[in-house]
Amino acid sequence: MTRLDCNVQNCFYNTDKKCSKENILVEGRDASMPHETCCSSFKEQGANFSNSMEIQPNTSLEISCKAVNCTFNNNEVCNADHIGINGVNACVVAETECASFRCKQ
Repeated sequence: MTRLDCNVQNCFYNTDKKCSKENILVEGRDASMPHETCCSSFKEQGANFSNSMEIQPNTSLEISCKAVNCTFNNNEVCNADHIGINGVNACVVAETECASFRCKQ
């Protein structure tokens, strides 16, 4: 399991910069740079909704990864010990990214 820090403050699953889902999916099959990836598990919070009292964050979770050019990708599963998801003002999936993406040389 991978430890994940999430800076996507507007995500339904973000609680104290941790993800409350059991797993996420990082997309970016042809990515060669972090901005070419995204967290397809992103779900925008509603205007009147805060999940901080209802859903507990996970300290580690399974990360499926379609970014096959990433050094941490092992058969479409992330094997990094720790990653970060960025997208502070994200409103849609495309505005998120795996900040830990490292292209294979």
